[in-house]
Amino acid sequence: MTLFEVKNRLHIKDALSGLVVFLVALPLCLGIALASGAPILSGILAGIVGGIVVGFLSGSHISVAGPAAGLTAVILVQLEQLGGNYAAFLLCIIFAGGLQILFGLFKLGFFANYIPNNVILGLLAAIGVILIATQIPYLLGLGNFSWRELWSDQGINPNIQLDAGAMAIGLLSVVVILVWDKTPLKKLVLPSALIAVLVAAVLNYVLTYLQSPWAIQTENLIQLPNLLNATESAFIFPDWSALTNPLIYTGAITLAVVASLETLLNLEAADKLDPHKRASPPNRELWAQGTGNIISGLIGGMPITSVIVRSSVNANTGARSKCSTIIHGILLLLAVLFFVPLMNMIPLSALAAILILTGFKLTHPSLFKKLYQQGWTQFIPFMITLVAILLTDLLVGILIGLASSIVFILYGNLHKGVRVYREKHLHGVITRIELPSQVTFLNRASLISALERVHKHEKLVIDATQSDSIDPDIYQVIQEYQNETAIKRQIDLKLIGFKQHYQELDDAVLDIDISTRDLQSKLKPSDVLKLLKEGNQRFVRNERLQRDIYRQIRVTADEGQHPIAAVLGCMDSRAPTEMLFDVGIGDLFSLRIAGNVAGQKVLGSLEFACQAKGAKVIVVLGHTDCGAVTSACQMSLQKQSVADIKEMPHIQYVLGPLMHSVDNVYDIMQPRSLTPAFIDQVTAMNVHYNIQYIIKHSAVLREMLEHQQIDIVGAIYDVKTGKVNFL
Repeated sequence: MTLFEVKNRLHIKDALSGLVVFLVALPLCLGIALASGAPILSGILAGIVGGIVVGFLSGSHISVAGPAAGLTAVILVQLEQLGGNYAAFLLCIIFAGGLQILFGLFKLGFFANYIPNNVILGLLAAIGVILIATQIPYLLGLGNFSWRELWSDQGINPNIQLDAGAMAIGLLSVVVILVWDKTPLKKLVLPSALIAVLVAAVLNYVLTYLQSPWAIQTENLIQLPNLLNATESAFIFPDWSALTNPLIYTGAITLAVVASLETLLNLEAADKLDPHKRASPPNRELWAQGTGNIISGLIGGMPITSVIVRSSVNANTGARSKCSTIIHGILLLLAVLFFVPLMNMIPLSALAAILILTGFKLTHPSLFKKLYQQGWTQFIPFMITLVAILLTDLLVGILIGLASSIVFILYGNLHKGVRVYREKHLHGVITRIELPSQVTFLNRASLISALERVHKHEKLVIDATQSDSIDPDIYQVIQEYQNETAIKRQIDLKLIGFKQHYQELDDAVLDIDISTRDLQSKLKPSDVLKLLKEGNQRFVRNERLQRDIYRQIRVTADEGQHPIAAVLGCMDSRAPTEMLFDVGIGDLFSLRIAGNVAGQKVLGSLEFACQAKGAKVIVVLGHTDCGAVTSACQMSLQKQSVADIKEMPHIQYVLGPLMHSVDNVYDIMQPRSLTPAFIDQVTAMNVHYNIQYIIKHSAVLREMLEHQQIDIVGAIYDVKTGKVNFL
């Protein structure tokens, strides 16, 4: 990202968001440094590097990098192992940054895709709770306050100091933000958080100038050291003499893994907060963070990660691009150089108000309701992650949340994954057990349960055609069932799709779907009609049978065709005959002509289908919303002649026969207008007319009908529902 690109992408909202993020980041950088046992200046340096360096290199538009509270425990442990030598610890940061660059180059950022959404939401909610809890004392101006002491046997600390002015300004800041966001003032460019900070600073300045007792005490204001007056002793640089210490390298590995994990999770969470829903490249983020950590370590800064608190503030204040992140880093640099007196006028309670409302958005009650409505498998891991983070720390809590999600996934796989279908094919009813893509020991229980439900003398197919791998444990279960249980219970078991995994097995040949000469001869017209109706019911329910199409092609090519029915349907693209009746290759003769009009060529085709090839049923199939029928109705009602259609001179051979049905409906139906009811009646009348035409003009088919060798039926296909209604 060049300076030219930054200039062109810069938007006023980015500048304002960068300012608000800077105001939030400043006390956080100081506080995290103190909590980690690091020099106070290291937190500011890390914030500057995270904003400017990582901001330039990152591919995220919302994520903000800097010192993170989630690394506090890691830093404390590392410093303790190094005897408090922060200069040596800087080497850990540098080498950890190098590892993160390697993580990015080797594209290990995919790990973020395997973090469940409920764990990420649990992380956000936990951060929100932590924000609210930690900032309440600042909002209320309470000094020497500790939640731990409050909940312990010690009770309330009698030395707690209350700053009434800080509390008043903090509560006023909350009101300012809420009112600003609920009124038309929200449409203005200035964000509510910035307005609250400005109002708080100006109000406290006035109170101080008036020497009011409500003026905020110094300890409840930002207290930033003046960097220009600092001596060289204020800066700490890496101690290269510690390179021989193995703790440097083990610490670097630990820091790299934890920082990368936190970065990937926070990056995913930040993308969810992005109002434009843009996706950030995780691998680019890893090497951007790694570069930032190397630079931070070289100049004495703390470790850097993507931080959700500043990222959420960035998103909530309207940031559009990563320019806001860079601006916040530049402002941190300018602040410690030139604006320390002005920064020290800002009340901590005003910043606490911003953080508390940000935390409330992260842990809004609607989030809990949404997860609860999604079911226990989503809600429980979410709550476990939330509680675990609050009771332990960020990393441990996330790992516990991941573990709980995995437990639910494993439990679900114990009873799922294996699908059981009871299918009625041309040759009878079979039970088909379909194995999933990855068949592991987790599917053992569900497979055994499915096999136990197969009754004696049934036909069973175990289908592994969609399986990429089959665990030997599962194969052993199937072998034992095949060699013992299936034989004892006289179950006709067929295995398909196993040969690609176990060469000693030959896949069974399934002809259950193929219409053979023997099957055709056994079926009565009523049987065929029942099969067609059942097929359409499966089509409507989207439960079409699994067929070996290539097997059907080979068998019908070798043994010829023996269709069970012939369908005279319309050429409408929405009425594919074989799909409507859920049949396979070689099962139907399909004649399709506009308006399903029967003529001499159609009669010849139907006679061939029934007399020569043994089809048992003729279905004359009309359909709703037929264009040919609608055109015929429109022309008849407008007293137009088919001969008037000059652009389609041959359409008369379609519309001409349809006019007979239109005239019949015209004589018996009121009102006589182009309504859906009128068109539907003509459609049904056309089906009856063509059945009469077939019987009247084909002596062959009429004789077969009289001897009950065939049946001729009419039906209407509803293009909206997929259902075929037989007349």
